[in-house]
Amino acid sequence: MTPRELVLQQVFALPLADQAFVAQAVEDNLLSHLPPGTDHEANGDETFLLELRRRSSAYHAGETTARDAFEVMADLWRRQTSEAKQTESSQS
Repeated sequence: MTPRELVLQQVFALPLADQAFVAQAVEDNLLSHLPPGTDHEANGDETFLLELRRRSSAYHAGETTARDAFEVMADLWRRQTSEAKQTESSQS
């Protein structure tokens, strides 16, 4: 097993809240090491990266709060279910 596979295995063994913490820390680290003017073709949409940086900075400065990922996903699922029902009823 490679060192990075071992690290992943250890992270996956953590409680979900700790996994989310690790994921956020890795994302923050990656974003902080992107060179200025990073080629948006290779690294995604530049506007999206700028927004990620802005939100991360605001969060770390205490200017905004974070929502639990499970709460966000549950909201998205409810919204999609509601929209699907509305579509079905309008087609009837």
